[in-house]
Amino acid sequence: MRIARLLIIPLVLLLAPSIFAADKDQAFTTDKRDFKKRFATIALSPVDADPLFNMPDSVAKIVEEEITKRLQRRGYNVLPSSVLAGIRSTMEAQVGGTTNAETGETDAARLQAVRSHALRELWLQHQFDGVATIRISTTTAQFAKSKAEWDGVTQKVESEGRDKGYGGGIVASSISFAVFDEAMRVQYVYYGGLELLQMRVEAQLLPVPADQYFLDEKRIRKAAQIAVSPI
Repeated sequence: MRIARLLIIPLVLLLAPSIFAADKDQAFTTDKRDFKKRFATIALSPVDADPLFNMPDSVAKIVEEEITKRLQRRGYNVLPSSVLAGIRSTMEAQVGGTTNAETGETDAARLQAVRSHALRELWLQHQFDGVATIRISTTTAQFAKSKAEWDGVTQKVESEGRDKGYGGGIVASSISFAVFDEAMRVQYVYYGGLELLQMRVEAQLLPVPADQYFLDEKRIRKAAQIAVSPI
C-alpha cells in the first residue's frame, strides 16, 4: 500500500509485525543487465511531493543532489531537473498559469496539460534515453516493540504512555525514483523509507505535527540513496 491517510487510528495488540524486504532485482521491469546500456543518459523531473508535505525547496535540492551523485558514480549522464522545470515555467506563462482565477486553487487539468506538453518538448530539445520522476509520498510501515521498518529503513516510534505490546501499520513517508522510456513505460521503480508520520499516544496513533517533517537531513539523504541503490 503506497498511499495512506493521516488518521487517528486505534491500535491492536500483535505478537510481531510481518516485515517484507524489497528485492532490488524486482526494481527493474526490463533486463537489469541491459538497463545501463539503454538508459545511459537520464533526465530528471523536479522532485515532487504529496500536497500534505508542503516540501521546502531545500529538501528537493538535497534529494536531487544525492540521486544525481549516485547515478554519476555508476556512470550515467544526468540532465538536471532545472531543464524540465524551465520548460514547464515557459509553458505555464503561455497558458496564463495553472491557477483557477476564481478559486485561487490549482487547476489540475491545466497543470497536467502543461506537464505533458513540457515533457514532449523536453524530448524534442534534448538528447537523453529516459526520464525519471522523484516523489515523496505516504506509505504504511509495520511496527512492533516501538520499532517500525519499511522500504529499507527502521525508525523508533515516538510514544507517550505505556507500551502494552502494540503493533501493526503506521503511516510513514518514502522517496520513490522511477525511470520511464520515451513511450512513458516504467523501466525501474524503487523506494527509500524517509520518516514516520505518526506517533503512539496510549492506544492510538496520532499525526506527527507537519512542522516536524524533514528535520533530519541524514534521513533525507539516506532515503534518496536507497531509492537508487539497485541501479
